[in-house]
Amino acid sequence: MGSGVNLGGWLVLERFITPYFFALTTCHLEGDYRFYEGQIDAPPVDSSDYKKMNSKECQPVLPYPVDEWTLTSAFANKEVAKRWLEFHWDNFVKRKDISDLKASGVTHIRVPLGHWIMGDIRDDEPWINGGWEYFVRLVEWCREDGIQVWPDIHTAPGSQNGFDNSGQLLPSPTCQNWSGSTENVERSLKVVRDVTQAVKDNGMEDVVTGFGILNEPFVDCDVKVVKDFDNKALLIVRENLGEDAAVYIGDVFNSTLWNDGWWTDETDHANTFLDSHYYHVFAGRPRHLSPKQHIALVCQHNYHDTVACCYSDHDSDASEGAIRKKTNTKPSHGISRMIGEWSASFDTLVSDKLDQVMAGVANNNVAIDFDREIGAKRQQFLSNFVKSQMVTYEAAHVGVSRAWFYWTMKMEGGAFAEWDFLRGIREGWIPKIPAPNVASTDLYGSCYDILSQTEDDMDIVHEFPAPTADNNNWQGIEITDDVVVSHGSSLMQNDKGYWVDPRMPNDPRTPNGQTAGENSGFIW
Repeated sequence: MGSGVNLGGWLVLERFITPYFFALTTCHLEGDYRFYEGQIDAPPVDSSDYKKMNSKECQPVLPYPVDEWTLTSAFANKEVAKRWLEFHWDNFVKRKDISDLKASGVTHIRVPLGHWIMGDIRDDEPWINGGWEYFVRLVEWCREDGIQVWPDIHTAPGSQNGFDNSGQLLPSPTCQNWSGSTENVERSLKVVRDVTQAVKDNGMEDVVTGFGILNEPFVDCDVKVVKDFDNKALLIVRENLGEDAAVYIGDVFNSTLWNDGWWTDETDHANTFLDSHYYHVFAGRPRHLSPKQHIALVCQHNYHDTVACCYSDHDSDASEGAIRKKTNTKPSHGISRMIGEWSASFDTLVSDKLDQVMAGVANNNVAIDFDREIGAKRQQFLSNFVKSQMVTYEAAHVGVSRAWFYWTMKMEGGAFAEWDFLRGIREGWIPKIPAPNVASTDLYGSCYDILSQTEDDMDIVHEFPAPTADNNNWQGIEITDDVVVSHGSSLMQNDKGYWVDPRMPNDPRTPNGQTAGENSGFIW
C-alpha cells in the first residue's frame, strides 16, 4: 500500500482552496466571465477565453457564496453557471500537476466527488453535473504515470456533516439530515452504484483501485444507520469493481467505535480501511500550542487515535467482570486504518482567515497574503511537523495503519500555503514520499526523535484568530497529556537509546518507534 495526496477543491468546490472562483461579480452572473490576476483555475492568458477582471465594469455580488450550493444558486441560468464551472474543472488540474505528484513519490490520489456527479439532481437542487468527463481525463493521466486513483463520495443529500465541503454549509454541523432520512441514505447508495458502474463501463478498474463510500459522517450520525450503509455500499463496490477493490469508510470522528470486531474477518473484509482525518487548526486548544507541543500532540493524541483500531483481539473481547486480558495486540486481517486527510497547517483557523481573504477581493480585487512567503525557521518546523505525521500515521511498528493522504494538492495564493502539497515539495518542507516498502521511521526516526530535534521557537507561531474561550470542542482534543504539557521534557532516553516515560519505565521505546517491552505496540 502506498500514500499520496488529496485532490481537494476540484470536483467538490471549497472556497479556501479557490477563493477567486467564489468571488462572483455582476459580470459572471451575466455570462461575461472575468478572471482575477493569478486565479488558479483561469484559462491561459493567451486564450480567447481569458478576460481580465475589471472592477469598473464588474461589481462584487455580496455576500459571496460560501459553498457549492450557494455558488450555483447565485446564477439565474444553470447553463451560465455550468460554463463557469467548466473553466474550473478544465484548468484547476493540469497534466503537469500529475507528473509532479509522480516525481514527488505519490502513488495514490484521493479524489472527492459530489453526490450529484452522475446527474442525481432534484428540481429544487442547484447542483450542476458535468465534472465526470474531467475525472475520466484525470484517470487517463494517472494511468500514463502509474498513479492509482481512489475516488471518494465527499457529499450526501441533506449533508452528512453540515460542513461546506459537503456541498452545503448548514447553520451547525450535523448528520441528522442524512442519517435521519431513509430517502437520503438510499440516494447515497445509488450514487455509489452509479459511480462504480461508470468506472467499470469506462474500463478504469486498473487505475481506480479503491473507493470511499462517504466522507466524514458527523459525530451525531446514527451509528447503526452508518454501519448498515457501509455493509450495503461495500457489496455494491465489490460487485462493480471486483473483490480486490479497496473500500474505505468514515470513522464518525471516533475510531474506537469500530474496534469491536467490525469487518475484522479476512474472507469478506480484506483490503478495507477505517478512515480518520486529523487537523490541529479547527479547535482553539491546539492552535496556541508551541512547536514542540504540536509535534508532541501528534506523537500522543493522533498516534493514540490511529492505533485505537482495528484488532482481532479487540477490547470488547474482555467480558464484564472477567479478569481483563491483554487486548489490541493482533491487527485485524480484515479492516485496517488509513489517515485520509491531514496537513501542515497548525496555527490559523481557516474560516476566520477566509473572511479577510474574501474581504480583500471585494475591496480591491486581490486576496490578502496572495504572495505570502514562509520564513526559513517556520519551514524547518513545518518539515518536522510533516515528518512526525508521516511516521505516526504509518504506525509501522503496530501494523494497523497502511495509508495516508495529505490535504491538499494545491492552493490558490499564500494565505493557506501550509495546506499546499506541491508548494511544500517545491520549497522542501514536505519531503519526497518514501517508496511503499520503506517506512518513514527508517528515514526520520520515531516521532519522539523528531520531537527532540524540534526548536521550540514561539516566534514562528502566528495564532489566528487571537485566543478566546474555546467552548466548541466537538473533536474532544484535550491538552492534558504530560508529554504535550511538558513540551516533551517528561520523556527520557536510557543508555540504550530507548525513549522512556518515567511514569511507565518498563515500557521503553526504541529510536525507530518500536517498543522494547512486553507492551509492544502500545502507547502510554
